[in-house]
Amino acid sequence: MGEMIHTADHQYDQGTFKKEVWSYVEYFTSKGLKEEERVIVTSDNSYQLIVTLFALVQKGASIVLVDSQMKESEVKNIAKALNCNLCISDRSFAQSVELQTIVIPLENIQPSNREDSLSISLWKNKRDALILYSSGSTGSPKGIVKSGRSFIENIESTIVRMNYNDKDVLQPLVPFTHFYGLSIIFIWWLTKCELVICNYKKIRPIIKAITEKKVTVVDAVPSTYYILNRLLTKRNDTLMELKSSSVRMWCIGGSPLAKKLGRDFKRLMEKDLLDGYGLSELGNVTLNTDSHELGCGKPLPGIQIKVTDKSGEEMQAGEIGEIIVKSTGIMEGYIVEGSPELMLPESLWFNTKDVGFKDIDGNLHVIGRKGNEILRNGYLIYPAAIEKQLEDNLGLKTRAFPIGDEKKGSRILLFAEVAANEETMVKRAISQTLSSLLKPDFIICMEDFPKLSNGKIDQKAIKAMANQWESKRKEEITWVM
Repeated sequence: MGEMIHTADHQYDQGTFKKEVWSYVEYFTSKGLKEEERVIVTSDNSYQLIVTLFALVQKGASIVLVDSQMKESEVKNIAKALNCNLCISDRSFAQSVELQTIVIPLENIQPSNREDSLSISLWKNKRDALILYSSGSTGSPKGIVKSGRSFIENIESTIVRMNYNDKDVLQPLVPFTHFYGLSIIFIWWLTKCELVICNYKKIRPIIKAITEKKVTVVDAVPSTYYILNRLLTKRNDTLMELKSSSVRMWCIGGSPLAKKLGRDFKRLMEKDLLDGYGLSELGNVTLNTDSHELGCGKPLPGIQIKVTDKSGEEMQAGEIGEIIVKSTGIMEGYIVEGSPELMLPESLWFNTKDVGFKDIDGNLHVIGRKGNEILRNGYLIYPAAIEKQLEDNLGLKTRAFPIGDEKKGSRILLFAEVAANEETMVKRAISQTLSSLLKPDFIICMEDFPKLSNGKIDQKAIKAMANQWESKRKEEITWVM
């Protein structure tokens, strides 16, 4: 039955969903929500979150999505910057005159008698329909303003490229308050297929839902697939169960797909992990419908991509450089002192701050984030290229940093996430894997990298560790001299 939403305990048909959306609309209106007002939404994944989102869409509200793990003080700072008076959340905040908080799920609320069809037309025409905030891994959280039209048209292009249809059963294992998760919600709505909501942080409920709900498309971040691969290596019964499941597409996003992860999954499941590339500022940029060997695939219609050197000159196929994108789906701007500042006209190119290359067929291969470039023996080295090689070949999580040296020029400091009993073996493997140009001068092994709530490495924290290490080293050298 199309348009169903499944949770661990319930299933909701479209009639029930529509009535609950209208009941939320009426409740929010009774609490003073005006049409086209900006409203903060911060919550873990749930059926009630989806009801909330579509109720706000009916009101034509500007939806400000905030990472569910952000601190209360951060949420209130965002509210102040945006002049928001209302926050909808699954957790209680200290009430204040400036910010009213409504906690979901709403209790003792009666289903609405309204039978109007739900529509996205009012929200689609808003210039600030969506404002996305997430816990920044490289800096302070920033608001990305998207028009409803650019967001919806990007989702429609995604549906065509990936061949989503009304027979699909989608299982998004990513936060709905981030672009990736939200896009799956709207794919469900526009295709009128089925949606499965489960605890995406625990592997057992995921597997159970895949088999019981006959899931056809899974979307998850690399960390989920690493856990799944380890389980499938140990449990042949589970492997056979998933291999015979209804899943037609296993999709991955959030960070570049490591070749080792893709190869291991293909060996176990005899299916490819389908990579893609997108940013909140632009939406989905490229999507792969075939094989992980084709990287992130080709650009969606209306999107152009260049890979350039530091001077802006376009690179040849296979050469690593900065990824620049031109898209009609570009954001309206970033939030600056409470109002969006237009980023750039549509005729210009957006610098993604990512590095990668295009192959001879035009498929994009993303390596990682730009930053901390290293000049060594006359060559410009991207730390992301070192990190990607080690993850592709050894399955290692690493972070590389340049270290200044007056006599030898730039040297390389590498942090590696390694179990204590494997340190010697891993250091030897790193040395054997990397060319002399890329080999680190110093390797620091640690059992766990600092992480953000979404599972990504906390770049600010590990950069601080690198700075601390370099400062201590300089002090020791000065003391010796």
